[in-house]
Amino acid sequence: NEADPSVGGARDVCVCRVRGKRSGINWRGDPVTGKRPTDGSDWPRNGALLKGYVHEVSGKRYLEVKEMIPAGKADWKPVSEGKWMPFDGGSNGGKWLHDPKNAAATITAKMDADVCRRF
Repeated sequence: NEADPSVGGARDVCVCRVRGKRSGINWRGDPVTGKRPTDGSDWPRNGALLKGYVHEVSGKRYLEVKEMIPAGKADWKPVSEGKWMPFDGGSNGGKWLHDPKNAAATITAKMDADVCRRF
């Protein structure tokens, strides 16, 4: 399946947070082509803000990340091409991407219904 371009019109901002003992999440590759990112050293730690385009591929939502504010930092930094993040990690930490305004409540309540904020 190809990415649905109608979903990815405006940039969305999400906070990256995974439950459990993990400190963050490694970048994922393009869900359409399977191509992996060339450099993963800047993987998002819990609390990082990610900005990019939302796509739906085979019924799952992904963020094609273009910029990031690393956890504990204040400024947007561009990320290299090919860095994607699924919204849901399934049994690997639950929901990974959350609305920045609701992230703390979402993690605390273990709810999976929030979305990212359209930018």
